[in-house]
Amino acid sequence: MKFPVKWLALPLVLSIMPAAGVGAPSVHKADDDAITAIAIQAAAQSLKLDAEQLKLAPENIRYDGDWAFMQARLRDAADKRFDYAGTALHKAAQAGAMSDLCVALLRRDGQAWKLIDIAVGPSDVAWEDWAGRHHAPEGLFK
Repeated sequence: MKFPVKWLALPLVLSIMPAAGVGAPSVHKADDDAITAIAIQAAAQSLKLDAEQLKLAPENIRYDGDWAFMQARLRDAADKRFDYAGTALHKAAQAGAMSDLCVALLRRDGQAWKLIDIAVGPSDVAWEDWAGRHHAPEGLFK
């Protein structure tokens, strides 16, 4: 079978084209920032820390109508992997029972986002039943 010469150029063109969305600002930038700030406050409260001691590095924020689901990594104030030392979860973390994951479910109420549920450091799929329990769209969690 003979391939047209132009097909030979396709891999080259694809290798130099930027991936869709890479470097592009999120269409939800203000919402992303608000959701992250709310989740930081809730996660810090859950860990009994000042919010200044904790950062979140969002990996994924999905939207469906007035719902949002965020997956983020816990970071310390110096933007390093979070260490549970000084928290009630330190022993569990040392035993490998804690992750550096933080997941949050939020719902827009008027112009503001409201936290519906949060899991800090889950070692399993803590959000598995959130769609049913909170009547949230199942597609957010896939």
